[in-house]
Amino acid sequence: MAEEKRENARGNWSSWYEYLFSCIGCLVGLGNIWRFPYVCYKNGGGAFLIPYFFFMAVSALPLMFLEISYSQYSNLGPGKVWICCPLFKGIGYGMVILTGLVSIYYNVILAWTLYYFGMSFSSVLPWSHCNNEWNSPHCYNRVGYANNSLTVNGTMHESTYNNTANGIARTPSEEFWQRNVLDISENIDTMGGIRWQLALGLFAAWLAVFLCLIKGIKTSGKVVYVAATIPYLFLLILFIRGMTLPGSKDGILFFLIPRWSDLGKLSVWGDAAVQMFYSAGLGWGGMATLASYNNFNNNCYRDAILLPLLDAFTSWFSGMVIFATLGYMANEAGVHIGEVVASGPGIAFMVYPEALATLPLPQLWSVLFFLMLFTVGLDSQMVHVQTITGALTDNFPKVFQSRKPLLTACVCMIGFFLGMPCVMQGGIYVLTLIDWYCASISVMLLSLLELIVIAWIYGSDRLLRDIEMMIGYRPSAIWKIMWRFVAPIMLFLIWLFSVVKLGHVKYDKQSYPDWSIGVGWVIAIASLVPIPVGIARELYTRKGGLLQRIRASIVPTPEWKPAVCQVNGNKEALEYLTVPHQQELC
Repeated sequence: MAEEKRENARGNWSSWYEYLFSCIGCLVGLGNIWRFPYVCYKNGGGAFLIPYFFFMAVSALPLMFLEISYSQYSNLGPGKVWICCPLFKGIGYGMVILTGLVSIYYNVILAWTLYYFGMSFSSVLPWSHCNNEWNSPHCYNRVGYANNSLTVNGTMHESTYNNTANGIARTPSEEFWQRNVLDISENIDTMGGIRWQLALGLFAAWLAVFLCLIKGIKTSGKVVYVAATIPYLFLLILFIRGMTLPGSKDGILFFLIPRWSDLGKLSVWGDAAVQMFYSAGLGWGGMATLASYNNFNNNCYRDAILLPLLDAFTSWFSGMVIFATLGYMANEAGVHIGEVVASGPGIAFMVYPEALATLPLPQLWSVLFFLMLFTVGLDSQMVHVQTITGALTDNFPKVFQSRKPLLTACVCMIGFFLGMPCVMQGGIYVLTLIDWYCASISVMLLSLLELIVIAWIYGSDRLLRDIEMMIGYRPSAIWKIMWRFVAPIMLFLIWLFSVVKLGHVKYDKQSYPDWSIGVGWVIAIASLVPIPVGIARELYTRKGGLLQRIRASIVPTPEWKPAVCQVNGNKEALEYLTVPHQQELC
């Protein structure tokens, strides 16, 4: 779709396709590859898709529409866009802080991926056997050997899976992950030394992010054409290959056939809601940042419907790919497929390598798989950094507008050094702690406040008028109901379920000490602190009584205006405003 290109100093996408592929890169992350298939399997297979798509329609879609609309209208990211309601500008700052915390450990996952990618070029995959120096006497091969043979330090023994899977025996891929990649310490109290291989991988990941963003959206807009499409190409290749393997059909059926009785379980609906929310990438500021670079007349209504559907399709297709391979694994091992499925980082870095090692030409498939994982994570990390740099540029344009490469370099360098604790021998404990508390409370609460403030204080009618100015027609009034009632209620229930289900942080069934849990709660509230601080500061700087100060601080500042006014100047802008009597806004 051809659109008028009207550049401003901040920058705009060269075409709608750059924006589309950037959003796909933001939405399609590691969670689509390893978390969705497991959660779907655990909660009724195909039956899980019913509550998943329900919450996508009533929660993710309305919030997506709202978030990209007001950002596109103003060409401002989360760090500045809250001039529409200054009393709550802390919401935007909270989103930026939350994104910064996530970006610290997200690149550590990319470092793990690069390490596996490099090791995939070995003549024999090191996670395919128990003859490595790091293997313990408890190492056994679950797949790839006739009769489920047990290999202990190079000696073959006949055994069955049930006899070896006793809680002590470990697969080669598990030992490679725990004893080689992580070289894991006993607990978070014993951090150990830096894993230099992972540190180099972390540096390479941050360098890749910097090179992709060296000139802002002018470079990232081109990179995403490759970064966002390669995962789909690799998934398709792996799916076609997986379907030729014995047992793959059983894996697909296991994934797709609904267990209808599970629909009556509250946990199924709760897990579907949580998975939907994180998969849609809302509340982090990333989608708002990408939309803020849109041209004023971009059809954000179309985008808000298209993007959640693409995200849901990617999750579903990833599940097809994964369970085709897991079906083959189960067939080779002679066990039920439920016994080869795990969740979290384990399924990406223990189960999948084990499955890949059994394929013909395992090095080729391993290289493809981990290259796919890296590209999936890279474009998401690019959006994280863009959110941070965009917020700084919006708030301090005179300082950073002409120094974007330097700003990006500084952000990447700081991120690298802050991520170093996560590549120590006890780094997995730190990463799990951040991930556990960072996303459990803050992101949903920020999204809920965002909905309430925009729909009730800024006004849903006003937002609909803003959208009408951009796309030329007024969306249905049903969106008012969705924004003001349905979506907030759903988000509150999802947040409540997530908090109740939170529990104490653990890694591999190992509990954390009290001091680390305290640190975790500091991380959890770090992105929420700007909200009360911002409210207090805004009221303090206003004049008059308390009620007068509140009223004045919920009114948009004079800077809040259609982005097209800022781009072309008032005179030329009048030609592009599609709604009569709105021209005074410029």
